[in-house]
Amino acid sequence: MTSGLLQPEMIGIEERQEALLALLQPGSGRAMVSRFEQYASEHGIGLDWIWACRDAHGNLESSVLCVPSAGRTAMVFLSSVRSPSQVHQRAALLEHALAYLKEQDVDLAQSLLPCDDQLGHEAHVNGGLLPLTTLLYMERSLARPFKSPPVPDGIELIPWTESMDETLGCILDATYEDTLDCPGLCGLRRTEDIILGHKSCGRQDPGGWILARIDGAFAGAILVNHSRNDDNVELVYIGLAPAARGRGLGAFLLQTLLARYSGSSFRRMTLAVDTKNLPAIQIYEALGFRGTGHRNAYIASLAGKA
Repeated sequence: MTSGLLQPEMIGIEERQEALLALLQPGSGRAMVSRFEQYASEHGIGLDWIWACRDAHGNLESSVLCVPSAGRTAMVFLSSVRSPSQVHQRAALLEHALAYLKEQDVDLAQSLLPCDDQLGHEAHVNGGLLPLTTLLYMERSLARPFKSPPVPDGIELIPWTESMDETLGCILDATYEDTLDCPGLCGLRRTEDIILGHKSCGRQDPGGWILARIDGAFAGAILVNHSRNDDNVELVYIGLAPAARGRGLGAFLLQTLLARYSGSSFRRMTLAVDTKNLPAIQIYEALGFRGTGHRNAYIASLAGKA
């Protein structure tokens, strides 16, 4: 049973390893902390925003790490909650960190937890990170070539270029209408920031960003990026405006990108989807994607609250 002090403090580089040790899974050692620091350095992951609480002896007992990313967002990582007595302390850490983020150029804080982590759920909710949805992670092998589908009548595929961000923004705004994929995110961020976030997800592959002109009007988009860590690609976003839905065009767009990457050096395509988005899941399953796990997503809207 812990008697941690509820006095969160920002941790400097001299105590960073101790704070990371408190953040990583129980049983992690110094070697794992060093590997984590090296990974962060190689992938541009900021480790400056770390707060911790000390126990009665002055040792760092729990910590929270906030990693800012493009598009005015931050991912939040909290020490695991191993007993009910730790919930209050962990929540205090989160509350303190979110108060700091509100003073920065951050509009949205996000976190992910295993679905069975009830104590972590309580700490997140008490600390100000509220449930968004449950995400299903899926993947599909790209080992075998995939035949490119015929382009339906009235459909024109336009490769994205930097000059088309305004058009892409209009498409995204249209696809968010009545969306089933994380609707709780709608309206929380500026569209230009969402595009920046998509660009920074892994390594952007311009050839994997396709806009769809449907019956003469832009009404759909599919965005696929390279993974930073391995030989996979990730489906970052796919969406259609309401008038373009129900015509099999989502499957067509995905098939088009599967044909681009299949049979190449890439091993698999991965994605994450809201478990409530049953039409999308049915399309993914029909095209060979299989579930690999679930996570509960939490968010805190910070825009305009500084």
